[in-house]
Amino acid sequence: MFFFRNLRTGTGFIAIAALMLLFSLSLGGCSDNETRPTEASVPEPPVLPVAEQLAFDFSFFAGAPQLEKADGDYDNFLNAYLRTALLDVVANLVLAAPVSAFSAAVHTVPVAQDDGSWVWTYDWQHRDGLVRIILRGLPVGDVVQWELSLAPGGVGDGILWFDGATNGDGSEGQWSFRDLDNEEYPISGEISWGVGYLEFVSREVDSDGDRLRFIDNDPNFRIEFSDGMGGGTSFIKWNESGSGSLLVLDYNDGQEACWDEYLMDVDCQ
Repeated sequence: MFFFRNLRTGTGFIAIAALMLLFSLSLGGCSDNETRPTEASVPEPPVLPVAEQLAFDFSFFAGAPQLEKADGDYDNFLNAYLRTALLDVVANLVLAAPVSAFSAAVHTVPVAQDDGSWVWTYDWQHRDGLVRIILRGLPVGDVVQWELSLAPGGVGDGILWFDGATNGDGSEGQWSFRDLDNEEYPISGEISWGVGYLEFVSREVDSDGDRLRFIDNDPNFRIEFSDGMGGGTSFIKWNESGSGSLLVLDYNDGQEACWDEYLMDVDCQ
């Protein structure tokens, strides 16, 4: 699949992000005798989730590089920083394609369908070529069911890339992604989000069930990784005061390692 090259992550999980849609509907000319629809009777397209809900916030570690040559023992904090820096790079790489594809919908006016769904159809310039995107949103009660398909060159109905559901305002949702490099298009990963959390789950054969969860419970933050094969849970946690800790198998003999509000190593209480 020439156009689908580089769309899968190979990391065991994949993610999606998008922007809110600004939509306006202009009515055609009406005679004085026609009944104008009330504002409540004019259907509106479903809301797309905003990008900020689908991204990790690692700004806490922004000043870490300055400590690498500083006097003092900052090993625990710096180890946590290196791990989050790598995670940030990987997350940006895997999010780039789906974020770009979904975000382009903001430039397109959706068309209402007879079944109550809305369809956005537009071209997306991927680095491997031009791809036609077909995005469908169907409101069902308090939720919206979504499907995004890719049609290289605008041919056919497209191949389903991801689908899922959100609540009415897009603040909660779940997506399932398919591996487009595999002719059977199996689900390769899932992403879910809600108030204060963002979670990735791998469905790849070698990492099925691996789970990465970011918890934003301001002023407390936490990253958790759970091994789907039963290898336990690792974490990095911190709070706005500056203190925090990490627990990973390959550091500090697998024991929790802490730092204080000055980011210096301390014994865990």
